[in-house]
Amino acid sequence: MKQTTIYSYAVTGLLAVGASGALASCTRDFQEVNTNPLRPNDEVMKRDNLGVSANIPDLLFQPLYTALGGTGAANNYQVIDNLMVQSWMGYMAPRDAKWNNNNLSQYSFGNQGWLNGAYVNTTQSVLGPWLQVKKATMDGAEKHPELFAIAQITKIMALHRGVDMFGAIPYSKVGSGSFTVPYDSQEAIYTSFFQELTDAVNALRTWGQISTLDYVYGGNAKQWMKLGNSLMLRLAMRVRFAAPELSKKYAEQAANDPAGLILDNADNAWIGEKLGIKPVNSLYIVAKAYDDTRMGASVYTYLKGYNDPRLSVYFEPYKKGEEVGNLDTAVPPAIPQTGDKYNKATCVKVGNWDPSVWMTASEVEFLLAEAAVANYAVPGTAQSHYENGVKRSFEQFKLDGADAYLKGTGKPIPFKDNITPEYSADAPATVTVKWDEGLNEEQKLEKIITQKYLALFPNGMEAWSEWRRTGYPLLIKPNGNISTHGMVTSDGHKDGMRIFPYPQDEIDKNAENVNAAINSYRGGSNAANVNVWWDKKEK
Repeated sequence: MKQTTIYSYAVTGLLAVGASGALASCTRDFQEVNTNPLRPNDEVMKRDNLGVSANIPDLLFQPLYTALGGTGAANNYQVIDNLMVQSWMGYMAPRDAKWNNNNLSQYSFGNQGWLNGAYVNTTQSVLGPWLQVKKATMDGAEKHPELFAIAQITKIMALHRGVDMFGAIPYSKVGSGSFTVPYDSQEAIYTSFFQELTDAVNALRTWGQISTLDYVYGGNAKQWMKLGNSLMLRLAMRVRFAAPELSKKYAEQAANDPAGLILDNADNAWIGEKLGIKPVNSLYIVAKAYDDTRMGASVYTYLKGYNDPRLSVYFEPYKKGEEVGNLDTAVPPAIPQTGDKYNKATCVKVGNWDPSVWMTASEVEFLLAEAAVANYAVPGTAQSHYENGVKRSFEQFKLDGADAYLKGTGKPIPFKDNITPEYSADAPATVTVKWDEGLNEEQKLEKIITQKYLALFPNGMEAWSEWRRTGYPLLIKPNGNISTHGMVTSDGHKDGMRIFPYPQDEIDKNAENVNAAINSYRGGSNAANVNVWWDKKEK
């Protein structure tokens, strides 16, 4: 086994953003590019010969818009994750949808600056630092395949979000550093991802500790291999209904690889307070400093109906001075501006330094449960993986009672809105927690994805992709639709926001290639009601 020294560099003198100095939401500077203070200075790079990995910290901060200070990353997170996918999936809702005709939570892409920022920050901002790492580690006389492997896994962790949002994007032709190039289909990009992850895991097999500025695993090659396999499993199940053979091949490869998967919370992939750094959690700024988000109605109906102890882990009562709220006031989906009506609704529970989580053992267990239901050759049964998914989630949050919870026969409850009664809604589903081997495949799939939805919180991007792919969990239908791009109002199961339209700025700069992608991969439409490639299942 190769052994090298881990280098860590404390970052000091950075200002944290505190809730006491309540900041105004700053989505206006959504596209701002800031210098990343994680990068070592020239002296450090020369002293420890770390120039080859200098751009890795920049890349590591791309998957979930993490930063050591300021609000640039948080603004990216607010627009892309909070106002869009977390709201669409009923995890959260704006305290007040104050952007009038541009409310992202009501499916409007009227603000082209926000849409363009979503495109740039999930594609070009990922590929930029990755190209720099590739150049430093693989293009010179001295190769560093172990560092490039980490970069590959991180790139795919971040970039598949953009691919799942927009479908086709420029990919294989961006090696020159230009983004004004032809688009690759989503199918071609996924196929490339599988090979790249295979190569990355193989490149790490002979390594123990790797010398690099690694704020996820501290240079632990074994954990990076587990993440690479787990990410491969995630993507393999994503394409299950579009490319069954491709899905089966790589799901089985990932599940049976001797390097293993993330099956223990000790191997969870996250960035947080470690190796001398204290990144600010972007959701903390949105929820506490900006005070812009509250508990969503859909997730509440499930957590409350199941008597799920994660309700008090994910959320907390509103509190200001002598005023104290409760855990039973959620905000309905896709409603217009309401002023201060929902100020006292249940708040998101998140700390300034809480980890920004990429992938967990719980998610991997649910992926294996679905693979088993699909009769893939993976170890274990669907029931054992399903129940382990719940147990790993409870353990992640240091909760007892998983065994009792797994026997539960309770159902999601109706949503009662005491603030605006007309927004009340029936229970979105009747699915229970307890596993029943006698159920058919579709019923088992609903159980798996519903519990996965609860365990993924607050990963709205992954929940949205899974909802589009499977139709689960069933959600409370939206109350409004001011779509600028033809989104068809969902019934909580199908339709809804299926894809992000390409922004006008990209169309203007790269017209020939964008139009070719629209014609080739979107049936000639830049509307939001076009399914992405892997979205093939009948809902």
